[in-house]
Amino acid sequence: MVYGLLIGGIVLITIVLNILRLMTTPALNRWLLAGASSLVVIWHGVLFDFYDLHWSVLLLIMTGLVCFHWKGMTVAIMVSWLLVYSQSGILSFPLLLSYVFFGLGAALLFGYVNQLKRERSGRLRMLTASSRQLNVFREVSFTMQDTLDPDRLLQTILTSVTAGHGLGFNRSIIFFADLEKDSIYGVMGTGPMNPEDGFQIWEEITRQHYDLQGLIDEKETDSSHDEQLNERIRKMTIPFHGNHLFKQTLDSGRPLHVYASITDDPVLRMLHTDLQMDECTIFPLHHQGIPYGLLVIDNVVNKKPITPQKIDSVRPIAEQASLALHQTMLYQRIETLALRDGLTRLKNHRSFEQDLDVLFRECETDELSLIVMDIDHFKHYNDTNGHLAGNELLTRLASVIRRSVPDEQMAYRFGGEEFVVLLPQFDEVEASHVAETIRTAVLGTNFTHGERQPGERLTLSFGVASKHTLHEQSRERLIECADQALYAAKSRGKNQVCRWEGVPL
Repeated sequence: MVYGLLIGGIVLITIVLNILRLMTTPALNRWLLAGASSLVVIWHGVLFDFYDLHWSVLLLIMTGLVCFHWKGMTVAIMVSWLLVYSQSGILSFPLLLSYVFFGLGAALLFGYVNQLKRERSGRLRMLTASSRQLNVFREVSFTMQDTLDPDRLLQTILTSVTAGHGLGFNRSIIFFADLEKDSIYGVMGTGPMNPEDGFQIWEEITRQHYDLQGLIDEKETDSSHDEQLNERIRKMTIPFHGNHLFKQTLDSGRPLHVYASITDDPVLRMLHTDLQMDECTIFPLHHQGIPYGLLVIDNVVNKKPITPQKIDSVRPIAEQASLALHQTMLYQRIETLALRDGLTRLKNHRSFEQDLDVLFRECETDELSLIVMDIDHFKHYNDTNGHLAGNELLTRLASVIRRSVPDEQMAYRFGGEEFVVLLPQFDEVEASHVAETIRTAVLGTNFTHGERQPGERLTLSFGVASKHTLHEQSRERLIECADQALYAAKSRGKNQVCRWEGVPL
């Protein structure tokens, strides 16, 4: 019966304690546990007439140790000893000594258990971090392998470093290095300009429930969040060979962790002034000794310190990004070589065919005009001055054409001494004005050996055709009509512009 009352009392105290602990703070919970232990001891003393109170107070000592560590244990030992003395009337120092030994043993056991828990928690954190890092690498690797578009590649790198599902830094910026132009310039960044903007962006990301891939896709289609930051970054240009930490990082090939607010370095002072950047880490982006740029990260919003472990977590991504940038730039160089004329650097015939095909589809209801031009008496020029001089002439003429058209990307070397210009949104009259501009510019240019040409100057003839004047709407018909206009210009004495107006010339 007595033991039933004891157990029932302990159960009741436990239930009340569990209800109350859900409504209080952790600090108050410790006091509740100490109070509940005291109640159990008192309840035990009441039921057993305090006959074996000196054993039940061990619970009080354990509770003091668990809740308040050494201080709690010491107070509990003294209270327990005095409590037993008050009930028994015997001041027993051996009993006090036994309580002390019990407390020390319990402290050693408690410390050992805590050490095991800390080691387990540390391993769990390490495994969680490694798992998260591997997940980031996997998604970033897939995205990088899936694209050769430089903008998407850069966005992937930046987002993987800053996203909450990624490595979690507040802001990251990429600078490119151009040795030929002796400059390091800002290319792209992601993150806020200041902490206030950062909290707004985080709220929006949390509301949308983006994962890492979703965030990469969202940032690719909507750059409004980073517009202000990118506008500021793209105005930053730094001499490549200057004496600053960017150059030192590229030379050393190792990340550099610095405090921009307390350094005299001119580049970091600029970042601190323009972007409120304080503590930051600079990662070099280079591959096989070729410097491509730099990745700069910081925590402008939460001000979390950048630890060596966090730096190590970014290094593999920076190295992977360097390789991806190398491949992308190599691909772009090869693509440029395939689509550019090697002599004049204008787009070649293959590019013209591709662009004309695209423009014909896109300009289904809009106007599209074509100018075909040919050097007059080019065979005479070559026969008189040699083919090397002819090549120099083509190069110089390409430069004149490039400067005379609304969009130099729409000027092509069609083949031999023929050039073409595509003019979206231009009708045949507007296109004729462009052709006349080129013709006038050629007449105003002093070409080497130009005085040896018939008429003592170098001239071009032009044929112009527009889509809306064609009876058959096709790209082949547009080229054919512009060619007919060119032949008409040749037959009418050269050095003039003729346009196709829907009837044979």
